[in-house]
Amino acid sequence: MWWVVLWTVVTAVGVLGTVVSANSVRFGRRVAQEARELAALSGNAAPVTPSHLSGLPKPVQRYLGKAIGQTSRAVRLVRLRHGGTFRPSLGGSWLPIRGEQHFSASPPGFVWWGRVRIAPGLWIDARDRSVNGLGNMFVTAGSTFTLANSTGPELDQGALLRLLGEMAWFPTAFLDGRYVRWSAIDDHAAGATLQVNGRTVTGEFRFGADDLPTTFSADRYRDVGGGKSELTPFVGTVSDFRSVDGLLVPHRVVGAWVVEGHAVEYVDFRVQQLEFVPSEHR
Repeated sequence: MWWVVLWTVVTAVGVLGTVVSANSVRFGRRVAQEARELAALSGNAAPVTPSHLSGLPKPVQRYLGKAIGQTSRAVRLVRLRHGGTFRPSLGGSWLPIRGEQHFSASPPGFVWWGRVRIAPGLWIDARDRSVNGLGNMFVTAGSTFTLANSTGPELDQGALLRLLGEMAWFPTAFLDGRYVRWSAIDDHAAGATLQVNGRTVTGEFRFGADDLPTTFSADRYRDVGGGKSELTPFVGTVSDFRSVDGLLVPHRVVGAWVVEGHAVEYVDFRVQQLEFVPSEHR
């Protein structure tokens, strides 16, 4: 009888919708718990003093002198919300994304949650993180069906490089010599090395005529499918600098992989809200 089949389908769809809705809430709570755990691990960042600029490469001195200004308290924690667009594959279509990210400065770490809308009522949740130098990417469909839960040295390296580039959102961390070391390249570029829990990554920042960063680049592991990663040149472009609580920080970040000599963009984040928790000492 057709009405029995129809009723069964309607009931199944309703049950699935209820499960997905509950799992969406559960996913958000999981990210919130991980953010609290990240904050609990965080100590005070190194205090900001003018002497910290001395000895740094000249373009870094100019950048941090402008970005930090008269700020005397280092950032300890960061909460960020963003919109923008993302494409899951380099040849795919751009899709809307919204996300939130939590950072700690000492030791440097982050937890990020992004949600990509595939179609009405269908989305992909991704949670990326670097905590104590360990990376993990967890991806689900509809907050319910696990698509990936990846760990390992390649994830550690990729997440740490993401962290290093995104520290432009809390630039006082660039002065903390316990974690960050700078090396001179030329008058408009410098190398930066981030070390967390014995794991080390290095990238290059380039600076524009206004002394602010324009790009961050490094060889970074990229997921190429089938559980495999490939070391690929990565370029992050930062722009739209605005003042937030006395710090000059970017409000647009575009990421690209350089494949066969061509930069292929895959993410375009627009910052919507940025909040800082300063360290307690002055």
